[in-house]
Amino acid sequence: MKMKKVLSALLTVAMVATLTACGDQESVTNNESVAPAESLADDAATPDEESAPAEAETETGAQDTAQKPTEPTGQLIIGSTTDLDEEFYDTSYDNNSFNYHMYGLLHGYSTVVYTKEGMFEIDKTVVKNYETTENEDGTKTYTVTINDGLVWSDGTPITAKDYVFEILLESSPEMMGVDAYPANGYTTVVGWDEFNAGETKNFKGIRLVDDMTYSITIKAEKLPYHYDITYASAMPRPLAVIAPDCDVEDSEDGAAITGEFTTELLMKTINDPDTGYRYNPQVTCGAYLFKGYDTASRQGTLEVNPLYAGDYRGIKPMIKTLILKTVENATQMAELEAGTVDVLMDISGGESIEAGLDLVDEGKAQKSTHFRNGYGMITFDCSQFPTDSVNVRQAIALCLDRNEFARQYSGGYATIVHAAYGMAQWEYQNSRDWIDETLDTYERDLDRATQLLVDDGWTLNKDGGEYKEGDGVRYKDVDGELKSLTIEWCNTEGNPVSELLSTMLPESMETIGMELLSTTTDFPTLTTARSHQGEKIYNMYNMATGFATAYSPWYYYSSDPMWMTAGYNSNWIADEELESTTAKMKNLPYEAQDEWLEAWRAFIKAWNEKLPDVPLYSDEYHDFFSNKLHDWDTTATWTWDSAVLEAWVSE
Repeated sequence: MKMKKVLSALLTVAMVATLTACGDQESVTNNESVAPAESLADDAATPDEESAPAEAETETGAQDTAQKPTEPTGQLIIGSTTDLDEEFYDTSYDNNSFNYHMYGLLHGYSTVVYTKEGMFEIDKTVVKNYETTENEDGTKTYTVTINDGLVWSDGTPITAKDYVFEILLESSPEMMGVDAYPANGYTTVVGWDEFNAGETKNFKGIRLVDDMTYSITIKAEKLPYHYDITYASAMPRPLAVIAPDCDVEDSEDGAAITGEFTTELLMKTINDPDTGYRYNPQVTCGAYLFKGYDTASRQGTLEVNPLYAGDYRGIKPMIKTLILKTVENATQMAELEAGTVDVLMDISGGESIEAGLDLVDEGKAQKSTHFRNGYGMITFDCSQFPTDSVNVRQAIALCLDRNEFARQYSGGYATIVHAAYGMAQWEYQNSRDWIDETLDTYERDLDRATQLLVDDGWTLNKDGGEYKEGDGVRYKDVDGELKSLTIEWCNTEGNPVSELLSTMLPESMETIGMELLSTTTDFPTLTTARSHQGEKIYNMYNMATGFATAYSPWYYYSSDPMWMTAGYNSNWIADEELESTTAKMKNLPYEAQDEWLEAWRAFIKAWNEKLPDVPLYSDEYHDFFSNKLHDWDTTATWTWDSAVLEAWVSE
């Protein structure tokens, strides 16, 4: 699977909107210098910049008398119903939830971080000095000096060259040639267009100031920007590993990669299935090191990095080995009880939650809870006929009793949502009355759904005559061709949301003259289809999303093909109103919360009408974990890959 991206620099800053297949466990990124794409998975979520971390509740199943170790020890088996894939470069190729969080553990030292308190900050573990300069031409320069003493896992020093190399690499036409990699992560930087097009070897807006200092100059037209601190962000890549015998040099025309830097070289150093950085990243600088991946079991092994300097607070991991394991919905709690898995994150759905709570009541496990910073949905591909029609999308929504769906799926641990928002967002918390008064709730109404189809021209039968009750599937004359009202739905196996929708949707859709064709596959195949990379594209998928820390809907609903092919606009929707309402949010100052809330509401209202998804629910997440795990603290925006650094185990 080759999931496109527009951003790589802020992997550890967690500027990611994640997607999971609705019904699985949680799970791409958002900011312009690092713009968020939606991350894919069957049913999960990730953080959103604008939402304040929800208060987490923790309950212990057994009395805690263990002593915290003084050095890394023990093993933690982390279970997820989202399969771990074999892609370990970053979110460029694969952005499902499990892989995304694994990236955050392998790759480190981003210059900008998203803190546990819910703010973007310069990482002082990484950065010695940070300055901004307003230039006369309206551009803005961010100058960053890296601390001495940071090293790669092989012991070699990390310098400013490694940061500049990452920026040049991710923006280069050479990298674009690696599996059609969309090397456009730094589109906001002066000179990107010429550099990316191969018109020059120098990237004008990127300068290697000295051995430990680099600078980034942002285009005037990209300012002001709501998350402008993130423009200073970069994450190192090992120059000596990915581009051996090459170097980074600076000139008045900007920084450049010198030597035999070619796509052919990158195909070897990145794409080789045995030794390439994409599949086997051996020189990294995160909290953990990559030790292996088993293709058959889809299981990964990480081991603590003894050379890691710590997170933005200086905290280093105290768990020696992490096993990332794929588990099944039906058996995950049995595995927790048996000890074949130690922690299950972001559990949703009444049946699964109740089973976990039983273990807590019996003293066999612990739990913590937090609201979801995202929502579950039926997501449409709005570039495909007939879901390119607003009327068709609204008619499908009107076929489903969403209240009954949420009740059966969540067992009371979820709230119905009517647009692209989640329970953990501060915007939602401040807009409950407005939402109730303003948004269409799309309550099940087959008569209204039928009228929407008639208004949209679905008035013919299979022979081209006038459609009458009992004629089955509706047809429409499209430029002289008779086309059927057939909706192709792709879902994943063993998925409780898929199973529930299969019992609730088909009969209603058939009643109004729609044909629903269901295809069940694995999650990687589904995500390939959604990204238009596979052999077939479908009309709809049941998914779930978690909002990025730098929540940037102006990318998700941009009509620019770049943001579609990069995975950000995963609905493939080109709608002028959605695009304009989100664009108004982009330039608001970070501290202008009142103006932001007003703009957010305008976006949500437009979204509710255009309906690129059928929003289903936003739920209360539960983590269930072994009694041997201590100091486990996750929130809506502080996900498990961050929480694991503070946690420890007792045997």
